[in-house]
Amino acid sequence: MRTATPSSLALLATAAHALPELLITKRDADLRTSPVARGLLKRQGGGTVETNVYDILTYSSGGAYYANVTVGTPPQDQVVILDTGSSDLYFDASTAPACDTTGPYSCRGGTFNPKNSNTYNVVDPAPAFNTSFGDGSTAMGPFAEDMIGIGDVVLSNVQFGVALEVNSTTGYAIGLMGVGYSENEATQHQYPNMPEVLRDSGVINSRLYSVYLNSIGETSGSILFGGIDTSKYTGEMATLNLLTDVNTGGIDQFISTVTAMSASVSGKVTPMFSGGSNSDAAYGQTDTALPVLLDTGSSAWSMPQNYYTQYIAPAFPYVDQQGLCSCSHQNDDTTLTLEFGSKINITVPIREFVVPIYNSTTNQPYPYSSSGSDTACAFMIVPAAPTGQGFQTLGDAILRSMYVVFDLDNGQVSLAQAALNSTASPAIHTVSAGASGVAKAISSASYSGAPQQTGSIAAEVNGTASFGVSTAQSTIGSATGTAAVPADAQASGTSGGSRSGGSGGSGSGTGSGGGATSSAAAVALGRTRSGGEVRWSSVWGVGAWVFGMGVLGAAVVL
Repeated sequence: MRTATPSSLALLATAAHALPELLITKRDADLRTSPVARGLLKRQGGGTVETNVYDILTYSSGGAYYANVTVGTPPQDQVVILDTGSSDLYFDASTAPACDTTGPYSCRGGTFNPKNSNTYNVVDPAPAFNTSFGDGSTAMGPFAEDMIGIGDVVLSNVQFGVALEVNSTTGYAIGLMGVGYSENEATQHQYPNMPEVLRDSGVINSRLYSVYLNSIGETSGSILFGGIDTSKYTGEMATLNLLTDVNTGGIDQFISTVTAMSASVSGKVTPMFSGGSNSDAAYGQTDTALPVLLDTGSSAWSMPQNYYTQYIAPAFPYVDQQGLCSCSHQNDDTTLTLEFGSKINITVPIREFVVPIYNSTTNQPYPYSSSGSDTACAFMIVPAAPTGQGFQTLGDAILRSMYVVFDLDNGQVSLAQAALNSTASPAIHTVSAGASGVAKAISSASYSGAPQQTGSIAAEVNGTASFGVSTAQSTIGSATGTAAVPADAQASGTSGGSRSGGSGGSGSGTGSGGGATSSAAAVALGRTRSGGEVRWSSVWGVGAWVFGMGVLGAAVVL
């Protein structure tokens, strides 16, 4: 989660499944300023848009999930963090001082040069975009409008921040695509963000998207706007009402509850806790449920200290005081099963929350012992101090095992067990607008609904611009596996979380300019030797394990 505060915040290797979609049949080289000349054609809506997401373990300890998009005319390639815990879209400017360096706090993933876009327009001068994050990182600049490409669509007049100044305190700066409620944007004047732009332009029917991160180290996952892919999960899907935000009194964040948990070690199941409330009562000090923010912008599951001490530490005694262990434990016969909302169980294999860590300069895995016979992994369930918000973040370590439908219009999420590394043919169902949209879309599948949300749902923001939408000549972000990962992020050596190969495609994350974005920390770990073993110097802070120069994860807490 990139907690922003205003100053006065795989994919399928095939084409995206729009219903319907017009084919490109002609490009007029003499009409360079027209949509057709840019390889675009007017697109009919009411369907879906999908793009791949992929993890990069070398940019940050614990990894983060990224997507490829384009901005401007002609398009400039960008890599952005996919973040359900924030709401802004922004890119780092090529002129930002941090993007003119090569150190551990430099820009990665592509930068944006407004002078090279003939459709760029400033709508609110600097410092209108002025955001800060939980790790102390900041970004500042104007708000602008331009063409944005995602999946197989190109959208015009999309507003975003341009970081003329970016200060990353925990590592590399990377662009950000926040897909939370726009009420949480880093401005006093909210604007339509990506889910709303796609809805307002008629590409999709409602503010809804599905996230499938897929297993760590495997090919790719996806974000599907406007639909549900039933091939990407197994068993029943259950819909849960979101909890009220205790600070605003409304439904404006993806807060749910973990109402029970158990561990299975070599076939022996140990219950941990159960019986919590599936309502705002979970915020009470005597309630056993854990309110959690479903946050793709966080790599770890941050858990209250007392729960970690009582339940997690005894179940995983090999995790050291710095939150590290040997990557050999990825192969243990161990799982955690979490019950969400007293309704749906999600089983998480240990390899999804025991994650290899890499040297951000060499992209080599760190050894866990002086002999180098095994590599170091971060244990991605971490004890955390109270946030003052009533919840902790539940990040990628758990979300990888979940298929999650984020339904902003109805203040709900729908959860199912992810079909990790699925090779099944896509089964994409378009979701219609309205309270019964999810139920209608997957009527043939096993489904458990929820009562209509009675809380006050954050309203859609109505922008002043009229959005145009066209079908791109080639799909953006169609590359998978290693082909999707920027060249400077390719892992070297071997580790338990090594990534498998992938297929090529457009939007491979090469970037244009040299870097970008806020604080997906590429952690530089400070190592000392003690008793013949390599140890990582660490400090406790911001509710997460912090190693050396950076926060654990592309944001254990962002």
